[in-house]
Amino acid sequence: MLANTAHQLKTVSHLVIATLAFVALAGGNATTHAKKPTRDITDQLSAGADIDTIADHLFQARKTASVTRALALHYPEMDRDQAYKIQMALLEKMQAAGEKLVGWKMGGTIISKPEDKLDPIFGFMLASDQYKSGGTAPANRFGDDTPIIEAEVGFLISKDLAGPKVSREQLEAAIGGVGGASELISVRVRDTEGGIKAGVDLAIADGLGHGGFIIPSRIVPLAQAGFDTETGSVKINGKVLATGAAKSMMNGAPLDAVLALANRLLKHGHHLRSGDIVIIGSMLKSPPAVAGDHVEIIFSSYESLSIDIK
Repeated sequence: MLANTAHQLKTVSHLVIATLAFVALAGGNATTHAKKPTRDITDQLSAGADIDTIADHLFQARKTASVTRALALHYPEMDRDQAYKIQMALLEKMQAAGEKLVGWKMGGTIISKPEDKLDPIFGFMLASDQYKSGGTAPANRFGDDTPIIEAEVGFLISKDLAGPKVSREQLEAAIGGVGGASELISVRVRDTEGGIKAGVDLAIADGLGHGGFIIPSRIVPLAQAGFDTETGSVKINGKVLATGAAKSMMNGAPLDAVLALANRLLKHGHHLRSGDIVIIGSMLKSPPAVAGDHVEIIFSSYESLSIDIK
């Protein structure tokens, strides 16, 4: 009884933290700060660092699942171009260390308030970040040992696409299939107080808090994707905590997120390649999970997914 109560309290605490993290990544207005984070490496990066040094710092944060306030403290005016240069330098370092680029994740693809505007942004995904549905994920691979669970639409790219003038017809011909996917968010970049609203451009530098992803074993053709009717939900320990709809993405046109990515990557030295996976952002307000949780990501017609957090 006491053990169950303790776990429930821990889950509620993490729910507050992770819900704020989701709002921060989505550009919301939450101002509450999280508890003092664990594994904080802020003091390892000082002001005046160059892009390479900042990328090294973020590489260390990823390797150790640490958090850092250093970007918010020393580089609060970082602009988007600088943020993407850092992200690309980080990707190069990870590839040099043996990591394999397997796709891209999108953010800024859903509007939470009527006055907001869509702002499609992206980060990279690596082979080592993939988890199998029905498998396990260690909590200590995520910031504060708390993965945030997203329900997304995933696309398999079957042909190379080099922007910046990819047409919708070319993109549609290059989609090898569509299915439900999940991203596990790890909020590493923090604000000056250790909270989770560090700003969108600082999040871009770190790849938008990417911590892991799950893709289905079965996909459907684009013509059968059913974006108008597809829904997703996240269930933790048997309880549905969030539900959303695919049609909420990109003002009802989810494929526009992939098109935006296809036409922006060349500016940053990349392009969509055959075999790439693209996920386009959560269709719901993503809840957190903690060690011991059984997580299910359920779609109305796509294959459902699951993961146990250890």
